[in-house]
Amino acid sequence: MAGELRVPAGAPAGFVEHVHRYEFSIPHPPGRVWGWLNDPATFTEGQIWPFRVEFVDGGFEPGVLNMHHGPFLNLAGAIGEVRGFERGVAYRDLKYFYGSYAISPRFVRPTRLQFWAEESAGGTQVTLQVDSLVRRRLERVWSLSQRVFWSRFPRWMASALEDSPGRT
Repeated sequence: MAGELRVPAGAPAGFVEHVHRYEFSIPHPPGRVWGWLNDPATFTEGQIWPFRVEFVDGGFEPGVLNMHHGPFLNLAGAIGEVRGFERGVAYRDLKYFYGSYAISPRFVRPTRLQFWAEESAGGTQVTLQVDSLVRRRLERVWSLSQRVFWSRFPRWMASALEDSPGRT
């Protein structure tokens, strides 16, 4: 694709590709859900210290730099493709730079975070996918940690959307 953000990824021998995909439905209109997902405040406000999310020169627009960091975490990247509901499915891509890691660069190297949202019966279907390079011996532990971490996301989203009915 012309103009696609090229972010090199790689890892030394002993790493395997890992994909964590999570889908859930939420009883809110797609526009509100997508608005919440694309509001930088969703991710910058309310972070538990000492974790932090930063954006440089914008929000969720292609090319904007982004970093989520804290103890045992350094996820630096750039926003890639972002598209609204023109084809019925909204999509956002965040590509992490080489050197990004969770736990340690020796163990887990996330490479990409993607979100999709589409209208479903009674609300919105949300899909998220985290791609990583993981040491083979940690693959099961990483899978479990991703399931536990992302299982909170629908409750967080629902609570935020219910607490702020006027927020897009």
